[in-house]
Amino acid sequence: MKVRIAIATLLVAAAGCSTLFMDPLEQFRADNKQNLAKVAAGMTRMEVEAVMGNARAGGGLPEVAFGRVQYLAVRNPMRIENVMASDGSELVVLFYYTDVRTRDDKVTDDELTPVALRDGKVAGIGYGFLGRRAPKYAQYAQQ
Repeated sequence: MKVRIAIATLLVAAAGCSTLFMDPLEQFRADNKQNLAKVAAGMTRMEVEAVMGNARAGGGLPEVAFGRVQYLAVRNPMRIENVMASDGSELVVLFYYTDVRTRDDKVTDDELTPVALRDGKVAGIGYGFLGRRAPKYAQYAQQ
């Protein structure tokens, strides 16, 4: 019984020290940023998805170790959207979770990095590219 109490005490103490572990969502974002650096114009969607992977993080009990139950669940890509560009062409946009602006268990557009594909190939990455071509995302091009 004393061994169980000692183990439980150690686990609680370790859970309070988030510096001992990397938050799974932080690791997820870091991995996505690192992988996005490998994505280049002209790559096919299949190549992009191979580089980015189909990882998932959050939304489960392991995150209790970081002092909270993590309800936020993320995946790759976080979202896919067909967007009409201002020149009339259609872009397929893959959004990847790369940043956190507010720790609020929500993923907002400004926390995602878009990869825009035209005719099945990467045409551009980021809101600088997408915002200039799709009025819907122009507000993010300035960030």
